[in-house]
Formats: sequence, structure tokens, C-alpha cells
Amino acid sequence: MSSTMTFKCPCCGGYLEFHPSLQKFKCLYCGQVLSEEDLRDQSEQREAEAEEKQEAAYGERSMDNGGLKSYHCQMCGAEIVTTDTTAATRCYYCHSPVVLHDRLDDAFRPDGVIPFQLDKAAAEKQFTEFVKKKTFIDKGFFEGAQLEMFSGVYYPFWYCDVEGEAEFSGEGTRTSVSTTPRHVVTTTRYFRVERKARMSFRNLARKALTKADGKLSDGIHPFDCKDVKPYASGYLSGFLAEMRDVEESEAREEILSEVKDYARKLIKRNHSFNTLNGATSFEAKKTDARYVLLPTWVLTYKGGRDGVPYYYMMNGQTGRVCGKLPINMGKLLTWALGAGLLVFAILCAGGAFIW
Repeated sequence: MSSTMTFKCPCCGGYLEFHPSLQKFKCLYCGQVLSEEDLRDQSEQREAEAEEKQEAAYGERSMDNGGLKSYHCQMCGAEIVTTDTTAATRCYYCHSPVVLHDRLDDAFRPDGVIPFQLDKAAAEKQFTEFVKKKTFIDKGFFEGAQLEMFSGVYYPFWYCDVEGEAEFSGEGTRTSVSTTPRHVVTTTRYFRVERKARMSFRNLARKALTKADGKLSDGIHPFDCKDVKPYASGYLSGFLAEMRDVEESEAREEILSEVKDYARKLIKRNHSFNTLNGATSFEAKKTDARYVLLPTWVLTYKGGRDGVPYYYMMNGQTGRVCGKLPINMGKLLTWALGAGLLVFAILCAGGAFIW
């Protein structure tokens, strides 16, 4: 079995979790609170111990079952089976948070992480307030049991900074109209236009996990990158985490294609011509990519009458929500019928008064 890491309290030996509201690490048994510096030291120690166990292990192999892999819990010794992209989870028996060290080492080790700013209680409150503003939502959505499925997950993303030079070569026109006693004269002047610009783009994001829903993950952006901290495995304790399966080269190619579109639009802005047409080119001079874990609260709702699951994501930093809400068609039809009858009554009353 592969090794795991569980961050333990130095006072009682219980497990530690990252506490978003405190931005510190807290023992759920004795209440001991540790600072980021304390956990970073423990992270380095735990990672070193995990590497030694990994090197000393023999006969370790992935299970021939869809890429599943077997681990053992350091708290109770139970076996933990995960998918090939899981990087942090909980023991199914003692519920201790475990970090799968070998999933986030070497090339798969993140460059940074944005810690959760919203704890589960705050996330549930914001999500409930968001839902209550919607008139035709299924009543089952407000049940407390539904929100127990709210899970904090770190999703992998590539962030890229691009610097380059753009050029435009084309033709611009300016048109003027003058009037004489007998004619209306339209004059069009043609100009050769050459433009050059140095452009810089920062924090362009691309998801680094293929199974993540692109519309949902894009819908909760942006994240404030000033909160990115150097990666330490302790931040994952108490949450789920996914490992990237998208290579940097693939993400970089998509981002450069996006940058070229931005460059075409930017270099043609703020001109004094009536029309401007031509060719634009962009050459990237420098690109820097970073592999970052982003905090996300995830909820799956399966209570709809149609039996179709609904998925939601919330930005664990800002609280921004994205997802399609289940509509209670009975309530919607009742409201529409009532509104229709009211309009019909008003029209009848108005007609009787007129005639």
C-alpha cells in the first residue's frame, strides 16, 4: 500500500484540519490552534517521512481496476481506495483527513494554493441565501440534509502569464460628407496603418482536470491571486483534493490561442478611423505557467422529480455560485395561471367599464 499523511496535534495526537475562518490549523479534539508556520514545518517533516516510506516500500503497484490505488490510514490502519486523480480525502472508517503524498510529488507537486476563506457553515449560509432568492425552486432544496453533502474540494488549475509583441498592418478609412446646391459629395480618404505594441497578460487560467465541469468551474471565477500561498500539504487537511491530469504544454497552447484573440482586439482599439481592416500578429516572448490548487465548495442535488442530478460549485474564496437550479413546475404553473387569471379579470373589468 502507498503511504499517506495525517497532520496530528502535538498536544493530544488528534488530527488537524485547516480552519478557513481562522486561517490557521485547529485540532478538532482539544481545540489547539497552530499557525501557518507551525504547519509548514510539520508539512515538510511529514513529506520527508512519506518519501522515506515510499522509497522503502516494495511490491507497490496500482490496482488493475480502472486506475484505483490502495492506501492505509495512519490513524486506524484501514485501507483507503481512491481514483487516480485523488490527492486528499478522508478515511471511510475513522473519517480522519489524509493527504496522499505520492500524488503530489515531483512534477505533480503544485506551485501554490489558495486556502479556503469560507468554512462550511459560511458556505452553506451563502448558498442558502442565494437559493432563497429564487421563487420557483423545489422545496427539497432547503432541507438541511441536502447541505450535508456540501464538500470542500481543491481543484487543480494552470495559471499563465504571457508577455509578447503584437503588430497590425492594414488600411483605415475616413469618410466625410459635404453639400452643394446641386450635389451631396461623399469623400473617402484611405490611410496605410501600422501599429506595434508590447502586451502583458496576467493570471490567465485553464482547468487542469479533464473530468471537472468546465462551465461550472469557469462560472465561479475569478479568484484573487494575491492570496496564493506557497504549497504546503497541510492546507489540504480536512478537505478533498484532485490532482491534475492536463499537461502544462496543453494548457499553455490553449492560453496562447486566447492571448492572440485578445491581442487582435486590443491593438485595433482607440483609433480615429471610420473603418479599420488588416492583419494582426502576436509573438509571445515570455510565458510563465504555475500549477495552483483552488478552493471550491461542491454540492450535488438528486431530489428533483425528473431524477436528473444537479451540480453546483461555489468559489471557496469569494462565495460566487454557479449551477442550474431545479424548477418546481407545479409552483411555476400555479403562479402563471394566477397571473393569467388576474390579467383576464382586469381586462374584463376594463372592457365592462368602457362599454
